[in-house]
Amino acid sequence: MKYLSLSKFIFMLIMLCFTDIATAHILLPDLICDNMVLQQKTNVQLWGKSSGKIVKAYASWSTNTYATNVLSDGSWEIELQTPEAGGPYKIVLDDGEKKYIRNILIGDVWLCSGQSNMEMPIKGFEGQPVEHSIRTISEASERIPIRLFTVRKNSSKIKQYNCNGKWNTNNSEAVANFSATAYFFGNKLYQSLSIPIGLINASWGGSAIESWMDPDVLRLFPEISQAHLSNMDVVENPHQAASMLYHAMMFPLRKYTIKGMIWYQGERNRFNPAQYEKLLPAFVCNMRTLFGLDKLPFYYAQIAPFGYNDKNHPLSGALLREAQWKCETLIPASGMAVLTDIGDLSCIHPSRKQEVGARLAYLALHDIYDKKGIEARPPRYVSIQIKDGRAILFFERIGMGLSSFGKPLNCFEIAGADGIFRPAKAIIRGKEREEVWNKSIQAPCYVRYAFCNYTEGGLYGCNGLPVSSFRTDTR
Repeated sequence: MKYLSLSKFIFMLIMLCFTDIATAHILLPDLICDNMVLQQKTNVQLWGKSSGKIVKAYASWSTNTYATNVLSDGSWEIELQTPEAGGPYKIVLDDGEKKYIRNILIGDVWLCSGQSNMEMPIKGFEGQPVEHSIRTISEASERIPIRLFTVRKNSSKIKQYNCNGKWNTNNSEAVANFSATAYFFGNKLYQSLSIPIGLINASWGGSAIESWMDPDVLRLFPEISQAHLSNMDVVENPHQAASMLYHAMMFPLRKYTIKGMIWYQGERNRFNPAQYEKLLPAFVCNMRTLFGLDKLPFYYAQIAPFGYNDKNHPLSGALLREAQWKCETLIPASGMAVLTDIGDLSCIHPSRKQEVGARLAYLALHDIYDKKGIEARPPRYVSIQIKDGRAILFFERIGMGLSSFGKPLNCFEIAGADGIFRPAKAIIRGKEREEVWNKSIQAPCYVRYAFCNYTEGGLYGCNGLPVSSFRTDTR
């Protein structure tokens, strides 16, 4: 038996490594891989690195050949025109060596982001369940054209150009570990539209909204420190620091064409609701600029009631919900899913995520997909009138009217000029108004509905969607 000398063995090992490098011409970001969903009926980008001079692309839905030059730094981009929803398809990339992307679907792609209530997976957190989880997981099937991409948690002081993750098919294991809010949203869209749905989940529990925003945008908010971005110190809580998640988890997505965005966040910012009222519209503008879509649909979940133990801020949750309520009229092409009725006194992660996803989906189905007959928004308080010792409240977006579904309305409070609120009785009068009173207050001035950290809101529209907490005073 002949043995290789040590020098020959090392030479052959080097040559094998060189051969691998030589044949691995095209490198792609994690977003572009097997099982992905591309946005239908538009121009989408593919991008990556190559050691060649020209990259060509062939898509199985088209007879066209797309080609682009490789830049001096090895980067390249190609724009492809996509057909209407369908698949599966494949794409061949060629720079002298071929690279295949298989099992591609064409449909609608939605970005899903926020903090822990968006991150919470279908299987739940430890000791914190999600309703309908085992049924949803067991019913997952690769025949259902929903695809799932979770951006792995990462943070950075500078912009990153790739994020870690992969596209998964609709199998039980992938569904169990995917965002519950996002999955229920996407599944509701699929049930109604029967087209492939791609869901990209970029979320981090406990994250602040400013951590998801561009530092250039945050210069409008000088009270938010960006000092950590320009020094060498380790950032202990990067998910709460300005721009750290934007750089690592949002910026790398910017070239991927999406249909719209859903957002479930706010708990971390509850101690400064006045600031949040300005941050959220700025964040939406930031996202629309980042993805190059001026009218990017944006739907968000109002934070759910929870028994915050904030001794110095006893109304922190209610005030944050109010800020989100105000933003609904400040942000064009947006909508808010109200969750007044599904909170949990002892758990900040309410289990009824199916309702959250569905309510967000109703907004999209009504606004974007033009589904006739859907009343996607609940009634909204607009004004107060005092008459005969009672406060009369008026609402808009009433549809078929207000309802308590036969139960007493127990979440109202009323106050006179002294601003001391007392429990009140309430009754629905006609289609669009409500009367509120307390016999001990002869000259009422102000009304609050469900305006506390934890509440079990019982006022609905006849469409079954809950009315947001509100107050008529500005104290």
